[in-house]
Amino acid sequence: MRVIVIGATQGLGLELARVFLENGHTVAAGILEREAPPPLAALQQERGERLLVFPADVRSEAQVAAGAKACEAFLGKADALINVAGVLLPGDRVRPLHECDIAELRATFEVNTIGAIIAVKFFYPVMAQGGVLMTVTSEGVGVKQPGDWVPCYALSKTAATKIAGIMNLSVQDVDFYSVHPGRMNTEMGRTTAQIEPREAAQGFYRLLTEKALCRDDWYINYKGEPMEA
Repeated sequence: MRVIVIGATQGLGLELARVFLENGHTVAAGILEREAPPPLAALQQERGERLLVFPADVRSEAQVAAGAKACEAFLGKADALINVAGVLLPGDRVRPLHECDIAELRATFEVNTIGAIIAVKFFYPVMAQGGVLMTVTSEGVGVKQPGDWVPCYALSKTAATKIAGIMNLSVQDVDFYSVHPGRMNTEMGRTTAQIEPREAAQGFYRLLTEKALCRDDWYINYKGEPMEA
């Protein structure tokens, strides 16, 4: 399987790259930095012939476009892409929406929503027919169950979740999914963590390798269970 992971520096993205490589697949790992951080560099040493590391700042159309070309040169057409890139900024953890820092709100949308669309725009042409493109979103997107914690993040992920539904109506040759990865013990999510990122990564792996997906249920969790929009 030829797999692209965007946001592979740490946490879920790093574990996704590791799980697919451990099982013999070929991976292109997009990162924010110009050079691979130590855990990913170690994977490069071990699995270099099956791992490409490339810059993928989803705020930059030019960088994402160049990354898509590099991935196609390395992989050919990709069977799956998982976009993990996302931010939850400090002020959003402590301020209600009506007191939010608008600069943080804009920065959150730039990565979590606009960045997700940029990834779709430039990587959709790299996908093989019948391929799967997943955007990692959240459980906190229900319109009728809004909640009031991390409101900028929640709003950005609500918009990003709908990308899969729109794209499935727009194209027929690739299947799009918005996937809640569970409450993971990562830098972003450890205050409410229930699982380790490796468990979530293994769930994504099963979904993609066991063909346990249904296009009609495009908003799901890492176990493949439908989520409430």
